[in-house]
Amino acid sequence: MTPALSVLLCLGLCLCKRTRTQAADGFHKPSLRAEKGSLVAQGGAVTLRCRGSWEAVEWRLEKRGRSGWSLITAVRQAGNEGEFSLPSVTLHDAGTYRCFYRHSSSWWSQLSDPLQLVVTGLSAPPSLAALPGSEVAPGQNVTLQCRSELWYDWCVLCKDREEISRGRTRSHGWMYQTDFFFPAVNPTQDGTYRCFGFYSSSPSLGASPSAPLVLRGSAPLPVPGTAKGPHLPQIPGNPPAVTSSPPSHSILQVSILVGISAFLILTFLFLSLLYFHRCRYQPSLEKGERETDIKTTRSSELAGSTLEETVYAAVNDDRRTEEAGQEDTSAFQREAPQEVTYAQLDHKRLKRGAEPPPQSGPVEPSVYAALP
Repeated sequence: MTPALSVLLCLGLCLCKRTRTQAADGFHKPSLRAEKGSLVAQGGAVTLRCRGSWEAVEWRLEKRGRSGWSLITAVRQAGNEGEFSLPSVTLHDAGTYRCFYRHSSSWWSQLSDPLQLVVTGLSAPPSLAALPGSEVAPGQNVTLQCRSELWYDWCVLCKDREEISRGRTRSHGWMYQTDFFFPAVNPTQDGTYRCFGFYSSSPSLGASPSAPLVLRGSAPLPVPGTAKGPHLPQIPGNPPAVTSSPPSHSILQVSILVGISAFLILTFLFLSLLYFHRCRYQPSLEKGERETDIKTTRSSELAGSTLEETVYAAVNDDRRTEEAGQEDTSAFQREAPQEVTYAQLDHKRLKRGAEPPPQSGPVEPSVYAALP
């Protein structure tokens, strides 16, 4: 093969592949759906519909297996939709499917998005409940709770037989449950809901679905005093009829009333226990206080008498000390010698009065007298 022929062959193959790809991209991409929902009970019937172009002449359905995708069936049918019927579904039919079609120009379309067909009925169904209730006012929050006695690591919530959410299960006492929270419910969320559990190792096989739960929105409650009932004809002679709507309490108000009642009951019980405890132990406390006062009084009297005796003894000691000092002074005065003053008297001078000093001569005898 010459090089020029090889180049021309490669260009032709590339051009053919590109043309085929462009033709496939130009066709309408098919969509695959289950007629009554992808959740099918074991032994039930289901119809898969593949919708595409009006110029389709052949439809094919494939299923994914362990070795990849394999052809299940092919139908020749005019129109923009091909049908694949499964009259009695078994566990073998559970799995993931896809479809595509052949155009009248002999080109094949793109592949549809995969569809998972879940076969249920392997075990007992769980229970589905709405909290606070299945009738919800617009804008109110609601929680759908799926509970089962058997353990499954995943739980699926379906609306009108189509999966809308899934979540992990968690243990709750002797039960296993999954909560699906819907904030601010709106009218588009009204419908019939079911739930079922499955194992992650076999996502296409699950337990029997729960009983259907119908969730619907309720009209907002009228403002008291503004609601008007149907007009009633007035009978002459009778007063006009007055219509009144039955009182309604929201769950929040009921919860607040219950909480206040429980608080008042607990407070009353606490005060009662405190009163009985005080009445029981008050006599013992008063007796102990009286004994303490008696002991304190006796201690005070003993301390006062002791203090008086101490003061009296101190005063007696002072008196005795003072008397002893006086006695010592008297004894000392009696025992000490009296001082004596001697004076020399001149009888002549006393008689004559003042005279000039005597002349030197013999000294006359002197007389001494003791002065007291």
